[in-house]
Amino acid sequence: MSEIIKDLHSKRMRDLIEYTSTSLMTPYPSPFGASIYNSEGELIAQAYDTVIKNGDPTCHGEVNAIRKAVKKIGNRSLKGCALYSTCEPCPMCMATSIWAEIDVVVFGATAKEDANLYWKQPLDVTAKELASRMLCKQKCIVIPQIERALSQKLFKSWKLAMDALKA
Repeated sequence: MSEIIKDLHSKRMRDLIEYTSTSLMTPYPSPFGASIYNSEGELIAQAYDTVIKNGDPTCHGEVNAIRKAVKKIGNRSLKGCALYSTCEPCPMCMATSIWAEIDVVVFGATAKEDANLYWKQPLDVTAKELASRMLCKQKCIVIPQIERALSQKLFKSWKLAMDALKA
């Protein structure tokens, strides 16, 4: 990966982490956020996890961002787009990204080593494993651990926010 592309991914991930941290000031804080950029580099959607708020287990940050993006562009295909996530997408979110024809998925924290510290993961299938099983020629590229330390810090901040809500 070129230095220019790596810098772009890092900038977008830092922006996403900053956006997602705004959820920590709500009654339903979450460290899981996602953003989607089109092929021109325009941010077309951003969302964070609303599972607890909505009482819906499908309202992960990635799925919420995909729903916003397809509604905005008026097309179910996000071909040419890149999805950024503060954490490695779970199998549901990765499969949704694949079905939406997203070209690139970039994530910060890992599911197994990082998210698992806070929520026991129900599956051990990685985003890269799911992408490798795609039947079409054009595979979704998965770029792991961009700004991982900042994503880990977001998880710790989330834990403090949750502790404060319980106090």
